[in-house]
Amino acid sequence: MFGFFAVVSEVAYYAVALDSRAFDSYLNVLAAISGWVLNSFGTEVKVIGTQIAGGDFAVAVAQGCDAIQVCSLLAAAVLAFPVSWGARFRGLAIGIVLLQVLNILRIVSLYWMGAYFSDYFKTAHEVVWPGALIVVTVVTWILWVRWETPAPSSVSDAA
Repeated sequence: MFGFFAVVSEVAYYAVALDSRAFDSYLNVLAAISGWVLNSFGTEVKVIGTQIAGGDFAVAVAQGCDAIQVCSLLAAAVLAFPVSWGARFRGLAIGIVLLQVLNILRIVSLYWMGAYFSDYFKTAHEVVWPGALIVVTVVTWILWVRWETPAPSSVSDAA
């Protein structure tokens, strides 16, 4: 089931979502929220569409900056696990919100990295953050499984 859900989500992402207005709007929302966070913490930026610009640095929120693939990976794992639909809904809701918040943190930190520590931007963008998102996705699924499945009893049925 996991493989089926994973393939379906990848096909939907590449064949449908990327060329849609909804996807473009979603990227604009990610940029707007990230810009709001940056401005809230004293970094003056302007957001135009998917571009976040301030001072001498700008970053664009583009395909791959959307966290949809890690959310889809988590969704495939949650949907394939044999628990109640209520448990699956909780896993999806909590996991996807967590990954989206982490993705906003990723965009914000990458802006700061590019603006103030440009030597580290490429490594953070291409290695550190993608790896961190995958690790958090897997750990989130493991924690959800442990939460939603009963622990084996340590008491034996001695007669």
